[in-house]
Amino acid sequence: MQEIDFNPAFEKIERVAKADGAEVEMIVERGEKFAASYQNGKPEKFDSSQSHCAGFRVISEGYEGYSYSENLSEDALLDAYKQALTNAKFTAKAEDPSRRVELASTADLGEVAENRELFNDSLATLDVDKKLERAKALEAIALKVDGRVSGVPYNGYTEAEGEVQILTSRGIRRRQRSTYVVGHSYVLAKQGEEARMAGESAFSRDSAQFDVEHIAKTAAEKAVAKLGAAPPDTGHYPVVIDAEVAAELIGLMTDYFSAKSVFLKESLFKDDLGKSIASPIVSFIDDPFVKDGAGTRAFDSEGAVSRVTPLIDGGVLKNFLTNSVYAKRMKLPMTGSAARSARSELGIGVSNLIAKQGSESLEKLLAKYPKMIYITDFSGYHAGFQESSGDFSLQSEGELWENGKRVRPLCNFVTAGNIRQLLKDVEALSSRRLKPTGSIICPDLLIKSLSIAGK
Repeated sequence: MQEIDFNPAFEKIERVAKADGAEVEMIVERGEKFAASYQNGKPEKFDSSQSHCAGFRVISEGYEGYSYSENLSEDALLDAYKQALTNAKFTAKAEDPSRRVELASTADLGEVAENRELFNDSLATLDVDKKLERAKALEAIALKVDGRVSGVPYNGYTEAEGEVQILTSRGIRRRQRSTYVVGHSYVLAKQGEEARMAGESAFSRDSAQFDVEHIAKTAAEKAVAKLGAAPPDTGHYPVVIDAEVAAELIGLMTDYFSAKSVFLKESLFKDDLGKSIASPIVSFIDDPFVKDGAGTRAFDSEGAVSRVTPLIDGGVLKNFLTNSVYAKRMKLPMTGSAARSARSELGIGVSNLIAKQGSESLEKLLAKYPKMIYITDFSGYHAGFQESSGDFSLQSEGELWENGKRVRPLCNFVTAGNIRQLLKDVEALSSRRLKPTGSIICPDLLIKSLSIAGK
C-alpha cells in the first residue's frame, strides 16, 4: 500500500480551525483486502478491494461535532472539517455543561511509536492462485474428514493490510500499520434425518503461520461429534463452559467496564469499584500487548499510549476503562482505551481482555462432579442477553459427562443465569489458553451451578 503523508493537508485545516477558534482531530483509515470463499469446489465470493476514509472530530466552544469523507483530496478533507464544525456549533446550542470536552495534549497522551510487530510483508509471499487454493481448501479438506460431512455452507479466507493515522491540533501525530489473516469453516454433518453444524476460525498477523488444514479438520470433527445429540433433563447442573464460548460470554460484559457507561449509569458495575464482584480466583486484565491478539495496539483512537489495566483482581473490581474525556470528567486514571473509527464518535473499548488461567486441564475440570454439562455452543445472544440486568437465557449445545467420561452430545436446551452470579460461581479455571481469534481470551470455566432447560 502506497504511503501518503497527510500532514500538509492537515496543517492547512489546522490553520483554518485556529481562525475559527476550534480544535480538530483527524483519523485516517486506509486498507487493502483480499477475500474469497468456495461452494461445491467453485468460487462463491471474491473480493480484492481498497478502502479509505478520514473522520473529523471538531471541538468548538467545548462541544464536539463529527463528520467523515471517503474522498481524501485536500478540498474534500477541508469540506469534512467544515461540516464537523457546523455540527459542533449545533451541539453547543444545547448548552449542556456535562457535554463539554477538550482535545487531549501530548502531555495527557504520552509519546509512543508504531508497533512494528503488527505489520509484516507476509501477505506478499503468496500469489492470487495460492490464496485461492487456501480458500478452496477450507471446504475441500473438511469434506474429506468423514463420510457424514455433507457440506461446508459457510467458509472464507481473508487477508488484509491497513493503516491508521491520527493527527490533532494539539500536536499529536500517530501512525500504525497492520496486517492480518483470518479464515473460517462451518461444517454440516448429517446422519439419517439428523443434521448438526459446527465451525472453527483462526486469526494471525503472519500469513506463513496460518494453518488452513487445522481449521477445516477441526470444524469437521466438531460437527461430526455432535451427531446423536439429544436434550438433557431439565435441572441445575455444574457446568464447564468451553474456552471459546466463555470468551463470547465475557464479551457481552465488556461495556460494563467502560467509564462512559458508568457515568451514564448504564453499567452493571457502576457502584462496585473496589468491591468484590467475582470469585476470588477470577482476574481480568485489559492487555494491549498480547502477541497475535486482535486488539493489540501501540496507542488508542486518540493516540494515547497503550497500557495494561487490571479490571478484576482476585474477584475485586479495580478499574474502569477511560478515554481522555471520561478520565477528566470522572477523575479516573487514563487507561488508553479510546475507541473510534473514522466513521464513528469517540467511545471506550477493550484492547485484549484476558481472563487469568487456572492450573488444571479441561479434562480435570470435567471430572470434578459425578454428572456435568460441558457447553460447547451458545447462540441467540441478541435476544437472550439483557445488558441492563445481566440476565441471560441462551440456546445451547454441548456434552453430558459422567465420572470424567463423555457420555453423549447434547442439543436443544437453554442455559439461564445472571452475569453477576456467574462471576461469583466460578469454581475453577482450566490451564488451557487457545490461540486468540478475537479480542477476548479466556480459559474454560467451571461454574458450580447453572439452570438448564431441556426435556
